[in-house]
Order: sequence, then C-alpha cells, then structure tokens
Amino acid sequence: MSLLSVIFALLAENFINRLSELRRFEAFYRYVGWLRGILPTFAFQTGAVTLVILVSSILFVVWLISAMLGDFLGLFGFLFAIAVLIFSIGPRHLEEDTQNVIKAFENKDYEQANQLASKLSGRSISEPPLQLVQTVRESILLQANSALLGVFFWFIILGPVGAVLFRISVLLKDNSENETDEFAEASRDLYRIMIWLPARICVLSYAIAGNFVDTMSYWHGVSDLWLRDSEEFIIISGMGALRYDHSQDGQSSHSHGDKEIPDVHLIQQSLSLVKRALIVWVVLLALLTVTGWLV
Repeated sequence: MSLLSVIFALLAENFINRLSELRRFEAFYRYVGWLRGILPTFAFQTGAVTLVILVSSILFVVWLISAMLGDFLGLFGFLFAIAVLIFSIGPRHLEEDTQNVIKAFENKDYEQANQLASKLSGRSISEPPLQLVQTVRESILLQANSALLGVFFWFIILGPVGAVLFRISVLLKDNSENETDEFAEASRDLYRIMIWLPARICVLSYAIAGNFVDTMSYWHGVSDLWLRDSEEFIIISGMGALRYDHSQDGQSSHSHGDKEIPDVHLIQQSLSLVKRALIVWVVLLALLTVTGWLV
C-alpha cells in the first residue's frame, strides 16, 4: 500500500493544479498559539512538554481516524492515507516555484527572481544574480528533502502519522527561526531528529542519481553519514552529485561581452537531479515491496 500511496501522491502533485494553495496551516498555527497560551498556567510546563502535548494531540487524531477507517472501511483507510500524504507534501510546489525563478532570470528581472527564490526557500533572500543562482540550487536540494523525500520516508515507516509528524516538525522549525525560547529550541531539536535519517537516504539518492564518486569526494569521511549537519550534508552531496566545481565559489555564470550572465541552466540541473532521486526512491520502494510479497 505504501508504494501505491506514494505513486498516487506524486501523480496528484504533478497533475492536479493549485494543490499548494489548498495546503493552508493557519488553523495549525492558531492551535499552537492557543496551546502555548494556556499551558504556562501549569507548573510542569516547559518548551519540551508543550511540544510533546502539541504533537501527540494532533497525531492521536490522525492515528484514530486512520485506525477506524482501516479496521472498518479498508478502502477509505487507503484513501485517507493518500489524502494525508498529499497534504503533507510541500506545502509549495517545488517544480513550479523553480520554473518561475528560471523565467524571472531569463527575463533579467532579478528583483522578481529574489522574491520567487524567497518563496521557494521559505526565507527572505536578497542577493545579486550570480550568488542567487547558487542559493536557488541549494534551496532546491534542501526543499526536495523537506517537501517530498522526508515525507515519503516517514510515511513508509509510520504511515499517515509519520507523514504528519514530519510536516509538523518542518512547520514548527520554520515558524521558530527567529525565536530563542524553550519551545523554539525544542522545535528545532524535533526537526533535527526527524530530518536525520531522510537526509542520509536523500544524500545516497543524489549520489545514485548523479555522480557517486564526486559526491563522496565532497565528504570529510564516512563519519559524515552520522556526524555532519543534515542540511549541510544534503547541499555538499547534491553539489558533488552535479559535478559542481568549487573553484567557481558559487558564482556560476558565463560571459556575454564584458558582463557575466548567471547560468540558469544550473538551476534546471538541480531540479533534474531531484527528479532522478525521486525515481530512485520509487524504484527502491518497489523492490522492497516485491521482496516483501515474495517472502
């Protein structure tokens, strides 16, 4: 069922328009605000306790619905799992955002390119064109994991509960970037825990889908697999898989007269790597599924 759910979710993401507009989390953020507002009245309240109460309450509801539909109405349980997976992806559409950035570069509208790159990455960006190309490439590699691969990984491991848990961890991390209280720290810790395993599989997927030898040449050693920061590991491995030349120092361009023009083809290369990595995931999942059937 996991394989079919992932395939249906990918088909929906690619063929159903405006899905990203339906992924609204205002109710979730209101619930976070309400819960954080009432829990300080209790003596035991800390950032970690608030986080556990918040996450477990949402996951319990998801688990309860999934279990009820699965036990009594198997088909509806399957459809519920697909729906949860679809709405745990994103929340934005990675390919659409990337193509919009590329169009802005092609039109030489670099102010618009910065605005679109900010939407793609989920943070404010204001950079010169040459550096912006590199930032967009890195954002694509990171967003592929947080928007797609990480969701699929935890869905395969824990079902709908896993997909929701991963999305919650990303949302809380993004929402607490400028905060320093205990809840923000606990949220970032949860994100680091949830992203650790998917990031390692993402790195291996990039290596298989790109250049394996060059990918490993960017590692400090095999210990990077368990010691290196997950987001940094994804970026350097992705660049290695793309046979990226560090001598350019991120300023990917080509000459046009006396001017250097940013090479937007490099952005497309990063998106193509992500697509190939997705194929690697689906093929691997298919093999595991077939092996399970044979056993």
